[in-house]
Amino acid sequence: MEELLRRARQGDQQATEQLVADYKGLVRSLANKFYLVGGDKDDLLQEGTLGLIYAINKYDENKGAFPAFAELCVMRQILGAIKHDSGIKQKPLSNYVDIETVSGFSDGLNSPLEILLQKEYYERVTKVVNEQLTPIERRVLTMFAEGYSYEDISKMLSRSYKSVDGALQRARKKLIEYLN
Repeated sequence: MEELLRRARQGDQQATEQLVADYKGLVRSLANKFYLVGGDKDDLLQEGTLGLIYAINKYDENKGAFPAFAELCVMRQILGAIKHDSGIKQKPLSNYVDIETVSGFSDGLNSPLEILLQKEYYERVTKVVNEQLTPIERRVLTMFAEGYSYEDISKMLSRSYKSVDGALQRARKKLIEYLN
């Protein structure tokens, strides 16, 4: 990872793209926690990606682990965008309605049946994760869902890359088996 970061800071586009791909899950998980008035999730994903690129360029290995620094930078960028969007100057446009979307209007709210189905599905997934997965499979799956790369997971858990991959594959197989 350090080599990839070094190459990215020196302008290697492939290294930067690899890091952005590796941390895509982290950016998505942080962006999904917020709502941008007048925007959509893609706007927050873009802001989060900008925060990640800032983290790649400004990371100092002497001051801590990159995943924590990246998470902090992504979060600050997203919160900054939300704060900027909610400013006084932005108020007139924050409640606009695009004329082209009026004809296919949908309030975006789920029906009570959809909400119930989503809740039941969430409960089924939680039950499978808690009852069918081993502790290491749960940990690896959780960390992967939070956006950590295989390499980061293997370092944080002091396990080999192959062990992490095996645990994630078993977890996926169990989830598919029990949820179908």
